[in-house]
Amino acid sequence: MPGLEQLLAQVGSHRDEMVEALSELIRIPAIGPESGGSGELERSRYLRDILDHSKFDDVEMYDALDERVRLRLRPNIVAKKKGRSDQTVWVVAHMDTVPPGDLNSWNTPPFSPRLVDGKLYGLGSEDNGQALIAGLFATETLMSMGVEMERSLGLVLVADEEMGNERGIKFLLKEGVFKQGDIMFVPDHGTPRGDEVEIAEKHILWLKFTVTGKQAHASRPDLGTNAMRVGSELIVFLQDFLHRKYNGRDELFTPDRCTFEPTKRLQTVGNVNTIPGEDVFFFDCRILPQYDIDALRSDITAVLGIFEQKTGTEIKMETVQETRSGPPSDLEGEGMKALMWAVKRVKGVEPKPVGIGGGTCANFFRLAGMDAYVWQTIEELAHTPNEYCVIDNLVEDAKVFAVVLAALCCGSQFQI
Repeated sequence: MPGLEQLLAQVGSHRDEMVEALSELIRIPAIGPESGGSGELERSRYLRDILDHSKFDDVEMYDALDERVRLRLRPNIVAKKKGRSDQTVWVVAHMDTVPPGDLNSWNTPPFSPRLVDGKLYGLGSEDNGQALIAGLFATETLMSMGVEMERSLGLVLVADEEMGNERGIKFLLKEGVFKQGDIMFVPDHGTPRGDEVEIAEKHILWLKFTVTGKQAHASRPDLGTNAMRVGSELIVFLQDFLHRKYNGRDELFTPDRCTFEPTKRLQTVGNVNTIPGEDVFFFDCRILPQYDIDALRSDITAVLGIFEQKTGTEIKMETVQETRSGPPSDLEGEGMKALMWAVKRVKGVEPKPVGIGGGTCANFFRLAGMDAYVWQTIEELAHTPNEYCVIDNLVEDAKVFAVVLAALCCGSQFQI
């Protein structure tokens, strides 16, 4: 009967292979079409080749239609090792990345991996390449131990996580890939110590506001209506009003309150001496689960009506993205207990349950009535220039997931 020490040693022996696999992943761009990219197809081909030579029983492609990319598809990979029970324990990671942003802010090209002082630099190295490679080696190492699976074991590599999940995890849920009773691990949030398990997320609401006034020469403001001035006043008022009305606190989350942040603003006019007749700006709202999104939107609509009457402008609000939060995952569930135990066993850390304002695939499982647990050890460098993955984090996380999967999928065959 194999023991955990043997499993941990086996995972650790693949350190160099993990670095090479993550390096190759970084070399293959996987940016969504919304950001000018061609999607995840090439990256999925690299990963599919690895999985075709793995010990998974089934490796299936679930291609979501997308007219904007080559071959009109966004690939999702589902690999499964069958156990005596059809209940499945899944590790879920995403293949896509955000664009690199300002290339002048990068010390090296974002698609050219560079290993320096135990850190592998490159776009997507930490978000979500580290999790993907850790999950890949954790599952393969466990399967190579030759033990029979009690529960089934699954690895899912999804598309479109960075831009809404419509062609990724939401597509797979509609396709019926998962079922009630499955246990989900989604390594897409963490801390440098690995001391947090995310079990809940805030509502996410992105709003676009268009203020229409009347363009005029800047020397004759009396002949126009300055849409930018009205928009600016509206931004300040909305922030104050919403924070005052939706002022509840929940210590599970950081920050422990709702946030309503003006973020993007479109250019108004191209010259200084013209009063703009249109102002377009966006709000990113992260709302505590205790509040109702529709009620909040109604409150904003009422404010817009008051501003229209006061200023003589027309103000339009559109919802750009809306994600409602699912119920928190069960703190007493088998998945949570196994993860907490494994983190303490491997890293000597006792993680605490938390909620976040960001969005992960885990929320869509919760909305579907399934428990999902989000954990990893990261430096929190997602979406930043000179992003890197700490190799020790990569290897240790792979060990944690191997132990979790061993406990849940074949615990009676391991000395635990």
